Amino acid sequence: MEDDEIIIGITPPQKETKKTKNNKKENTSKNKTPSKKKRTNTTIKNNSRKNIVKAIGIILLLMLLMIILLSSSLFNIKAIEVSGNKKLSNEKIISLSSLELYSHILKFNKSKIVEKIKENAYIEKAKVTRIYPNTVSIEVEEREVRYMLQFADSYVYINNQGYMLEISNEKLPVPVLVGFTTDLSNIKTGNRVNVDDLKKLNTVIKIYDSAKLNELNELITKIDISNSKDYSIELESKGKIVYLGECLDYSDLKTRMLYLKSILEKSEGKSGEIFLDVDLNSEKIRFKEKIG
Repeated sequence: MEDDEIIIGITPPQKETKKTKNNKKENTSKNKTPSKKKRTNTTIKNNSRKNIVKAIGIILLLMLLMIILLSSSLFNIKAIEVSGNKKLSNEKIISLSSLELYSHILKFNKSKIVEKIKENAYIEKAKVTRIYPNTVSIEVEEREVRYMLQFADSYVYINNQGYMLEISNEKLPVPVLVGFTTDLSNIKTGNRVNVDDLKKLNTVIKIYDSAKLNELNELITKIDISNSKDYSIELESKGKIVYLGECLDYSDLKTRMLYLKSILEKSEGKSGEIFLDVDLNSEKIRFKEKIG
């Protein structure tokens, strides 16, 4: 009997195609993605907690340092230095500031101190600086008295910008402005002359500066500004009044002051009026002597 052959069919393994491999990779990556996201979210949360803890620690440390600084006598003010002042004394400016020795250097507002100092009309600018650990510097810029307004029996000191710096009975060696239009009710320290007087003040400055170039400024005792088209100056020590006219041009004023200097030399010892309010190219300057 012939042996029976038993044939078992076996399907040979198929080769993996690129498509199959890619599908496997996609499936694998899909399976891995959720776990990666979980780990990433956990890491972010942990980092956020650490950052919050760090921030709280820094804030607490700063608060502790601030408490130590505010309670330490090392930072108590031991010196207040003042500079830039000529008119006001150091003591006056320190008093205006309300700063006190041995108070803490961090326990004041610089802007408020500056405002208090500038309440005085003489102070134009002020700067306050902390110099650690225990010194405060106050630097000021003062307004200077350049002219006076006569107010009743007193004098109102003003600067070039028309600020009223002080009202006093003392007459200073600066020109008195006659004929101002600022309302008497506004004559107060710290106020400013009105707009019309400010315009005239610009001309007054030109008159004074041109006189200074010819060394005549110290002779001027009064400047009449009542008529903007006919300014005049009084030279009390020379016994003379000088009529200048409208005085709009600075270079023209300098020329007139040169003529004035020459006339003063020629008329020394004589009182009278000098008429410089003429056309210098076509008219003669006149000196009218006062008789009696």
